[in-house]
Amino acid sequence: MPIEKHRLPRHWLAAPLEGQRGDPIRQALLASGPLSSLLYVVATDGVAAAKWEGYRRTEQMVSELLAVGSPGRDAIVPLLWIYTVLFIAFGVGVWSSTHGNRALRTGGGLLIGYGLWNIAGGFFPLRLGDETSVPLHILATNVQLALMVAAMCFVAAGFHGRMRWYSIISLVLSAVMGMIAFMAAPGPNLVLGIGERISIGAFLLWVAVLAVALWKRTLSRQAAEGPPS
Repeated sequence: MPIEKHRLPRHWLAAPLEGQRGDPIRQALLASGPLSSLLYVVATDGVAAAKWEGYRRTEQMVSELLAVGSPGRDAIVPLLWIYTVLFIAFGVGVWSSTHGNRALRTGGGLLIGYGLWNIAGGFFPLRLGDETSVPLHILATNVQLALMVAAMCFVAAGFHGRMRWYSIISLVLSAVMGMIAFMAAPGPNLVLGIGERISIGAFLLWVAVLAVALWKRTLSRQAAEGPPS
């Protein structure tokens, strides 16, 4: 069944982006997804890790780079604010590109929630050398993971064919490697460092692939509808 079926009524947020006039805006919002993924990698294993002499990317957690007391924290925080803005914009792009598909629209809403939780999660940072900061940090991380998993599940349900299977495979890979890394904590060890990066990378790549899939779908609809009258 094509995902264009079972349309919902127009919504206050989706309505301004309906039709070909809204396509450039929608495409720009979707492009924020791949940009956010690229920025996250550059900010963490690029900028922040470079400022921490002796930091081992293959053995240490990404969370340590974001922790209070990390040598690269001052450099990474502004970049992560930009990441958060880009990701929320991407969520809005997904939400407005569903053309009435309930599952995809729910997935888009959860992606927006995931982006917004980055702001809330910032109030519960990990503090290097302070074990009392760990429980709240884990709780905040688990909420974020729940939003991520739910979003991927709904997006998978909203697609058919290759994108559905890709979403399922990405979800399983991210979840399994995340659990393996969690069991290997606190490290440092190869299972922790590499496992966590595979888990995060699977999600970041999925975001980029989802953006391309919806972008192509928008262009296909535009071609099918023809030039505006």
